[in-house]
Amino acid sequence: MMYDDDLANMEEWLRRLKIEYHIFFNGNRKQPPEDLKIRVEKLVKKLSECSELSVSQRFRLNTLIARFYVYRDLWRRTLLEKEMGAEPKEGTAFKEKGIPEFGKTAPEAVRISIADPNAEEDKIRLLYDSLLRIKKTGTGETPIPYAQFAKYIATQTRSIREKYGCSAVAFTIALDEHAIRFTAAADSR
Repeated sequence: MMYDDDLANMEEWLRRLKIEYHIFFNGNRKQPPEDLKIRVEKLVKKLSECSELSVSQRFRLNTLIARFYVYRDLWRRTLLEKEMGAEPKEGTAFKEKGIPEFGKTAPEAVRISIADPNAEEDKIRLLYDSLLRIKKTGTGETPIPYAQFAKYIATQTRSIREKYGCSAVAFTIALDEHAIRFTAAADSR
């Protein structure tokens, strides 16, 4: 269709922008990716003003715009805190998502609720990063690949949702005396 390429570009640029900001906040890039951010903002403006989008294209656009605004606000706040020296490199991103940051000695449990694994890849990534961080703190085990982990989460989510008729599944990861405890349960929220 007419605007599908623009929507695909926007989705790809947003994915790249998220990666570029992650690289920047981890200290592996000197400047934030402003050029790509400006390109995304221009495309958002162009497509928002377009009246010829189909209903499905408009829905996709609104979803992408909402995601971009959430990320943009998170990046702005993280950048402000980084400039003020208030937080360590990774602390802000995890605090914004409501996920506790792990200390050097005894990490706390991480609990993330997932309703739709296909639409909530960022939550799966946070869960995976938390697992890697706990493994680093507690055990010397080799981590499973992300693709395998994401497939497992999707399977568990579908299975538990069907079995218990719930709308979401709460995954919890914790270090329990040098063993990783990973649980999945119906989320009652």
